[in-house]
Amino acid sequence: MHATSALGAQDTANAAAERHRRAARKAEAEYESLARRLAPATFGSGGGECDEIVGRFCLRFDTGEPRPVPPEAPRVVEARRNAVETLRRAFAAVPGDLRIAGSLVRYLVEDGRPEEAVAAAEAFAWATSDSTWKELLVAFGMHARGDDSAAERRFAEGIARLPPEEARRLERVDVLLAAEERRFYRGLDEEGQRQYERELWVAADPLYLTPGNEARAEHFARHVWARLLSQAPVVYGMVPWGKDLDELTLRYGVPVGRERDVSSWTLDVRMIEHFDPDQLAYVPERLRTRGLGEAPLPGEPSPLENPRARSGYAPLTFRRLLPFAHQVTRFPAGDSVVLRVDGALALDSVALEGGAGRTAATALFVLDSAYVHVTERRERAASVRDTFFVSFETTLPPGRFVYSLEALEDETRLAGRARYEVTLEAPGPGELALSDILIAHPYRDAELPRTRDAPGLAPRALLIVQPTDTLGLYAEVSGLADGGDGATRYRVEVSIRRTGESGISRAVRWVGRTLGLVGPDTPPRVSWTGAGVAGGVEPLAVDLDLAGLKPGLYVVQLAVEDLVTGQRRESQKAIRIARPDA
Repeated sequence: MHATSALGAQDTANAAAERHRRAARKAEAEYESLARRLAPATFGSGGGECDEIVGRFCLRFDTGEPRPVPPEAPRVVEARRNAVETLRRAFAAVPGDLRIAGSLVRYLVEDGRPEEAVAAAEAFAWATSDSTWKELLVAFGMHARGDDSAAERRFAEGIARLPPEEARRLERVDVLLAAEERRFYRGLDEEGQRQYERELWVAADPLYLTPGNEARAEHFARHVWARLLSQAPVVYGMVPWGKDLDELTLRYGVPVGRERDVSSWTLDVRMIEHFDPDQLAYVPERLRTRGLGEAPLPGEPSPLENPRARSGYAPLTFRRLLPFAHQVTRFPAGDSVVLRVDGALALDSVALEGGAGRTAATALFVLDSAYVHVTERRERAASVRDTFFVSFETTLPPGRFVYSLEALEDETRLAGRARYEVTLEAPGPGELALSDILIAHPYRDAELPRTRDAPGLAPRALLIVQPTDTLGLYAEVSGLADGGDGATRYRVEVSIRRTGESGISRAVRWVGRTLGLVGPDTPPRVSWTGAGVAGGVEPLAVDLDLAGLKPGLYVVQLAVEDLVTGQRRESQKAIRIARPDA
């Protein structure tokens, strides 16, 4: 009799759990259906050529100003919240059911309630015997609330419990890479692939200033998204889950808006789904075949803003990331090189709403060619009017490095970043050593700087200038030979030419010095001779007036000849002269 009662009670509990499951499934289907039926209608937006075909889907990139993401209809929001409450009741009845717990966590994240999502995931972790998904679901919720350090740890714990083949599926990065890079990656053995993945995620980390690696955590979170979305009820206007949706989810995440294309003459519903327009291309899709590359020429876009990037992501740990305007200058120092980076980050309209006096964490990070951090410099910065100005120096051995100049404003979480490759070369014994040209604000009548830290040396971070500007130039030369009397003698030539044109565009006009042209029948150059003390570093500083130059990209070139030995070295830097109305 008691056994019969126990079985009867179990049957009743099972029946109640099944009713909750059916109710949850119905509420989910209602939400999924309304999200498509009530999507804003558009006529003809789905036409035109595909930029890329991914399985059943036509992918088009927004190369102009992105269209505003259509907002959700109030009934859609209401249906999702109703689904959440229905799933909560089902979850209370069967807290160890992954399909119910996963849907609940997913809808809470979609509804902008990440704290509740983490709480639900932790309750599932307590109730379930699934040692893998209890970690993955909690990590998914933590990532949604921006706690990426903790999320990475939980993702690692969950992936470690997967069968090796399934774990490798989550860890692999094939889908994020360009075709030629993908072939290179697949040609590596497993150890080589793992090393590649480590380097890729270090390079892809949006900011080294923030804890955790948001991009890597997002990659694993997108695998969880794909699993949860694959279990969603299929409704009218929706296609069954497949490998193509897996790929799109891993590359761009989940859509943030959708529209119904009503221009088709057929009765089929064609949905247009929009990915987050604020995504940036953090994952380098050609890390080995091209590398991160050196900094773009003045006026060229940042690779982060590539509208046709293979993948994209918009982290939650900062509000917006802007390219950090900066200038890199290399100064030989014996058998080492001083790397100097001067930057300027202008505040956007949101950061300016609170008035002046913003503060930020800023840093220069340097990594070696294997993407191992070798040094960093950090400092607090206060805005001057509407801009953060920073200047960092660090001494490094010769070699190929990656630098990352970063800033994160405290209150509104505006971020700036410049991350590129740089090659440092030191002269050999007895060789003449010439630094890069440092482009600065003009010296005019002030004393010319004798050292890099002179108060009159004010570097420009943005090398886009106006045709009415005057530039200050600064460089350093060392290794000049002793002329026998303890003194060195040298000649300096400075020229400016427009790229793509032969010769020099014009004779440059100097402020603060009287300089003569080398000759009337040669491309215009200016030169002067100087003398210094043997064994020292000789500073070279002068103003350059740009008046009369047409808009375009120019190269400023500085050459030094040792008049004792005849050795000659050249250095150059690109500037862009903007149109007057730009």
